[in-house]
Amino acid sequence: MAKPKYKTSSDLCADCGALEPGWASLNRAILLCDECCSIHRSLGRHVSHIKSLNKGTWNTYLRSMVHTLNDNGANSIWEHSLLDPSNSKINRRKPQPKDSLHPTKADFIRAKHQQLLFVLRPSKDDFSSEEELSKQLHSSVRTCNLETSLRLLAQGANSNYFYCEKGTTPLHVAARAGQSLQIELLISNGGNPNIVDSNKQTPADIAKMAGHFELSERLVECMYDVTDRLTLFVCSRKPDHRTQEHLIIPEWAVTIERNELALEARNRLQMLSNHLLEELAMDVYDEVDRRETEAIWLSNATLPERSTVPFLPVNPHLSSTRNQGRQKLARFTPKEFATLIIDLLTEAKRRHLLSSNTPLQDPIVSALRKEQMLGKHGSQMSDDEPLYDSVASDDDYAAVTSDITSNQQSEIDNEKALAPMAKGLPSIVDVLKKQLTLSETTIKELKNEIEEFKNIINELKNENKELKNYIEINVKKNITDDIINGHSGSEQEPVLESLTDLRTSSLPRGSQRPASMYETREGLKKQGAWNNSNSPVSKRDGDTLVRPNTTQSLWEYQAINLPSSDEVTRRTEQVTRRIQELWMAMQDPGHREAFVPCAERIRVAVAELTAIFPQNPIEDNIRSALRQLNGNTGRLQAECAGLQRCTSDPEHMDRCLQQVRSCAYDIAKATKLLVTQFQLS
Repeated sequence: MAKPKYKTSSDLCADCGALEPGWASLNRAILLCDECCSIHRSLGRHVSHIKSLNKGTWNTYLRSMVHTLNDNGANSIWEHSLLDPSNSKINRRKPQPKDSLHPTKADFIRAKHQQLLFVLRPSKDDFSSEEELSKQLHSSVRTCNLETSLRLLAQGANSNYFYCEKGTTPLHVAARAGQSLQIELLISNGGNPNIVDSNKQTPADIAKMAGHFELSERLVECMYDVTDRLTLFVCSRKPDHRTQEHLIIPEWAVTIERNELALEARNRLQMLSNHLLEELAMDVYDEVDRRETEAIWLSNATLPERSTVPFLPVNPHLSSTRNQGRQKLARFTPKEFATLIIDLLTEAKRRHLLSSNTPLQDPIVSALRKEQMLGKHGSQMSDDEPLYDSVASDDDYAAVTSDITSNQQSEIDNEKALAPMAKGLPSIVDVLKKQLTLSETTIKELKNEIEEFKNIINELKNENKELKNYIEINVKKNITDDIINGHSGSEQEPVLESLTDLRTSSLPRGSQRPASMYETREGLKKQGAWNNSNSPVSKRDGDTLVRPNTTQSLWEYQAINLPSSDEVTRRTEQVTRRIQELWMAMQDPGHREAFVPCAERIRVAVAELTAIFPQNPIEDNIRSALRQLNGNTGRLQAECAGLQRCTSDPEHMDRCLQQVRSCAYDIAKATKLLVTQFQLS
């Protein structure tokens, strides 16, 4: 890329003749002064693509093409009728530098560039169809005669015309001949550098085979012009295509905070077809071009007559709905706009990886070329496609696009499933097949995990059954004991015993093991005698049985076994410290191996906290808090294990990290609830 190096005194504004113009129109190949440039900007990039000569970053070939055509009379192509003395039908004077901008210069510029009133029109006898003009262009681009090619383009030749008999397009012909300036002219007027010939070769491939290596590298840059421009806008650097680095996602993209609307927009973006994604990419590209040009414009503009362009101008070849949506892009804040660009680049990278036919094919890199042909070679989709359904309200456009109706989506998918795209991209069917393969692989992995979980569950059930039988045997053995829990009697009722007591009294020291949840309901019972002088007396089998008030006894039992406040506080602080360790480990997602040990330490701390409470508390709030703690701890371990196995995809890792954060937060919340309810009880 080269910065401006020269500007001669002979340079004049092509529309009014003012000295030292500071702007250029790329597709018109003319130079413009500040005042005339303001009208060009209001016409839109589909009419005139404006670039600053002094502050814009230029490619050497592109700058050379503009100056070569401007110096060799390119403006006479756009003013042919005005310069023809034999043409008496045109009675119009070209504006002078001192004429007023409105309406004199503005009306002239619109007639010249928007309506093309002064371009040479073939006579009825010499009438040439678009196909004939395109065939002439196909032959012209092999030479260095840029003026002839520009005249044919102005008259309606198609820069992407496919010559069936020869199996090539003008770009392939210019690439084989090494005509770099012809290629810049074609691309500036809508030429698609991704288009392939009958041998499935791109212009870059043709240039490389012909030995024009620099030209081949330039064509590769043009193939990625859209994504390169978006990357440069958010990263301040462009990918190095020589090293096969075609797309860059900023490292700080994973730290962006997204609201629900932004997350929904990203999900809808993935549902768009390639064509609709191209249209959206082109709209964002135009907005980037407008914002960058506007910044240069405001830094130079000093006269009040130099109007700004606050949003994208209306393109009459697009639907009114889409035009409104394009204009809504101007309302995005810098952060919102950068987020949208990052989502576009991420989706482009995902589809680029899915498109494995050739390394240079990208789903949206040709979006710039789709609608630059003055309406003739624009989008072939119906204007009723609801890409911008949500533009009716000011806030809705941030969601990128509304849902596509099922009928319209079906028509698009059927059309693309039957024939691959013209620029050589894989068909929708191919993409869907690859996505289906990935989904089937994921389903198979999940089924294997389910089988493993089933085996674990069966093992736990067997352990519970064995432990239950072992406890029942020990309970029957201890029925004959004389004194249980400080009471005696001929007939003993089952008394709840804490898990700690059961472990120390029932199980031998050499065979102690953790008890399951099933034991707390069925196995933790022990025979004992109730004796209370204030309890009602009942007769059974001739013996006197003294029964206490059951509810009161349970309350008294749990009141005795409730832990102290200091003990609860100490163990709660232990849980909090373990959560903080996990939180610190999450600050560096690259060390994912530390997440599982942190989750295990949290589980141990939670187990120690819940162990000091009765197995089945009477208080519903305490019981609920304990249940939440145990459930969220298990979920945290599963999420940390899943995060350790996740791929390096930033989007997938971001979802996993979000789940781990949610689990850690729920554990902290349940811990706080437990402490609060314990203090109130």
